[in-house]
Amino acid sequence: FQSRRMGAESNEDKNGKPLLVHLDGVLYDIARFASKHPGGTKVLQKVSGMEIGKYMRGEERLIGVRHEHSTAAFEMIRKYDVSKEHEVNHPPPSPSMCHPSQLDPILSSNRGILGQVGSLGKDYWRWIHQPYEGTLRLFDSDVLERCTRTAWWIIPSVWLPVVSLFTLIALSQLYESIGLVSGGVVWASFFILGVLMWTLTEYLLHRFVFHWVPSPDSPSQLVLHFLLHGIHHKTPMDGDRLVFPPVPAVPIVAFFALIYSNILPWPVFCAFGSGKLFGYVMYDCIHYYLHHGTPRPTTHLHFQKVYHHNHHFKDYDVAFGISTTLWDHFFSTVGMGPL
Repeated sequence: FQSRRMGAESNEDKNGKPLLVHLDGVLYDIARFASKHPGGTKVLQKVSGMEIGKYMRGEERLIGVRHEHSTAAFEMIRKYDVSKEHEVNHPPPSPSMCHPSQLDPILSSNRGILGQVGSLGKDYWRWIHQPYEGTLRLFDSDVLERCTRTAWWIIPSVWLPVVSLFTLIALSQLYESIGLVSGGVVWASFFILGVLMWTLTEYLLHRFVFHWVPSPDSPSQLVLHFLLHGIHHKTPMDGDRLVFPPVPAVPIVAFFALIYSNILPWPVFCAFGSGKLFGYVMYDCIHYYLHHGTPRPTTHLHFQKVYHHNHHFKDYDVAFGISTTLWDHFFSTVGMGPL
């Protein structure tokens, strides 16, 4: 697993050109990290060959933005120390020269880690909030492992046709019963209400379910939390585990559809349900973009990107909104955006 991961990193730096920066007098080659950088590759290319301490500490602006990096970011860059990279090529390396994952028995394991996470006990909460830039193998079985990975584009491909179908049903039935204009107003009102309801659901799930603190004495609780959200905080740059797979989502969607369809008239349910499902699709796509996209500095999406990454790398007890910060303001859990 370790060799495959290192091979993948090598492929990302296709031309083999180093990207050298200085931090407090130490030279780092961050070429293998550039494509994973939360602020985008262009930002790192901008500081190539420069001393970056003043930018990482938020002392000066870069491309119009001042951003104070977390302790985790300073720890992460240490593995790219050029002098240590040279030294580890001469065996035997000392423990201080090893790749961080080689010092962690779980990260360096060739086996699926689900059977190991439950043994972390009181160390679990600290461990998942020390971000690891690579990916983790969950299962020993290759088949099960593939089932845990979902490309972002699968979400809109599966669910947007459902949104379109229920939208057409709602519009046609509302048109037949109350006319074109009134039907359009009713559809739009309940569609928007559905989207808004999703943003509240997203906030509540993120804050109270995903950030539920499991008992360190319960291995099953630790494994459950890790599957729900812990793995995302441990490996926030793993693009194949950012969205929710459609297969387990189907019974959840069906459950809520059953509830809403028994409360609301059918065309109103179709309008409301399509709006809420559309909100979910946008959430998953926005979440992926906030981790892997490169929005232009000073734009709203750039603010959202920094806001969400500060949730990962600075303070995970605030900034629970992803699609919108509305509910963070309402419930007083506002996080930090660009300085």
